[in-house]
Amino acid sequence: MIKKHKWQLIVSSSIILLPIVTGLLMWDALPENIITHWNAKGEADGVSSKAFAIFVPTLILFLAHLLCIVVTMLDKRNKEQSNKVLGMVFWILPVTSLLINGAMYGAALGFDFDIDIIVRIILVLMFLVFGNYMPKCKPNSTIGVKVVWALRNEENWNKTHRFTGRLWVIGGLFLLVTLFVDMQKLGNIFILLLLFMAFAPMLYSYVYYRRQLKEGTVTKEDIVMNPSEKKTTKISVIVGVFILVLAMLLLFIGKFEVVFEETSFTIDANYWADATISYADIDTIEYREWDDPNASAGRTFGYGSFQLLMGEFENEEFGNYTRYSYIGCDSCVVLSVKGRILVINGTDEEQTQEIYNELLSKTGK
Repeated sequence: MIKKHKWQLIVSSSIILLPIVTGLLMWDALPENIITHWNAKGEADGVSSKAFAIFVPTLILFLAHLLCIVVTMLDKRNKEQSNKVLGMVFWILPVTSLLINGAMYGAALGFDFDIDIIVRIILVLMFLVFGNYMPKCKPNSTIGVKVVWALRNEENWNKTHRFTGRLWVIGGLFLLVTLFVDMQKLGNIFILLLLFMAFAPMLYSYVYYRRQLKEGTVTKEDIVMNPSEKKTTKISVIVGVFILVLAMLLLFIGKFEVVFEETSFTIDANYWADATISYADIDTIEYREWDDPNASAGRTFGYGSFQLLMGEFENEEFGNYTRYSYIGCDSCVVLSVKGRILVINGTDEEQTQEIYNELLSKTGK
């Protein structure tokens, strides 16, 4: 199959590698250090050497491209696969390479743009293209929703992929509508949407299989897997459940505790770095009955969930500051520590008041 598509492989691979050629041609015009990472707010927060930026990201995409092509071509069931479906495999990473490297070189040359928009454009294109071609995907072991209930039953496969196609097109259109909505305002809704779009097709396939069992159009014997398939399915289920549980833990569960000691207090946090502050370094302590309702939009580097906000933040009043706070609590304690602001609170107003009183007692302020 690779021989049959060799020219498509050569052209697509050349396009992926094109940014390396472009970078070498612009070598003298590019700065010695190039921005290669942006935070969730769209602000540059990581740089690499010129050589690293030109070669490494592109080569990683190139190797991933080759891996995807080889795995797809080795699957004998793809011999009769739709050319449009195979085209997705050949062209999604070349397009990604052009967009990502274009953004990187643009930033290096001083052009002002929103990296968040570029990332979401890539996702929109992926979901719209994949959603359009999913219903055309024929049964195989490498492309599509590869769960056993679909692989063992063509009707289930076709129904699952029609459902996936509609779901991903709707999801892509939703992302398109939100292109100009601040990513910070979307927050965890964006992550939950992606998780739903990934796992809903698998659930649909299983539910449809159960319906077929009830109707008597399939039997459990029809879905019997060989040892290799059983092993692969178990690994996939374990990985999928692990990812889902981890996401739920990060988004819905978590806490931090303020532990008071003789000369300092420690903020003992889940999912983020602990912090220890000496009482002698505290300049001022203020109790506020309200907290910043737009704090999540000011996160520059940190952790945010439906429960917590922790890390580095920014607003007009404090500038750059540090925060450890529970979202469900309206009150907070504002500390000035060696000229830098720290905002903390408890799970409710009563606990926040206790933190404030304990700090006053320990510092004598």
